[in-house]
Amino acid sequence: MSAATSGGMPRHALVGAALLVAGSLIVAALGRMAATEPGTAPVTPVVSYHDVRFADRPDGTITATLADGRPLGTLSVQEAGFTRGVMRGFARSRQQAGKDIDAPYRLSRLADGRFIMEDPGTPMRIELDVFGSANAATLARLFRAGETLNGKDAPAAPPTDG
Repeated sequence: MSAATSGGMPRHALVGAALLVAGSLIVAALGRMAATEPGTAPVTPVVSYHDVRFADRPDGTITATLADGRPLGTLSVQEAGFTRGVMRGFARSRQQAGKDIDAPYRLSRLADGRFIMEDPGTPMRIELDVFGSANAATLARLFRAGETLNGKDAPAAPPTDG
């Protein structure tokens, strides 16, 4: 009678399971030995930023203004989805922290050309490039409009993978 019909495990399955467990333990041990302390990754400095308010409009667009009220532009319905999702996440974090829901967000350009959006009142921070080049380009366009309004010349964002 074979191991399969007698209710036992086939020998090759047991060997495979043992190798899988041993391999997992080795990989975990190597990862633990090589791990760096949290927060030790290099930090790219912010070279410019704008405090921006976003207003959701009834037609599905979003208007963006600098904190002082100067207009940056309007995001079309097609462009607004990502920004609306980010705003909802930030608003939820603000509400949980008891912060002002209507305070401006911060749109920043890093020294390496990447853009981030953060909430100065909470620890929320999003690197825009990780959500695709189209989403990053939409908010980078608003950032560059802020640079123009403030008399600065911001270089275009480097191309990113979408």
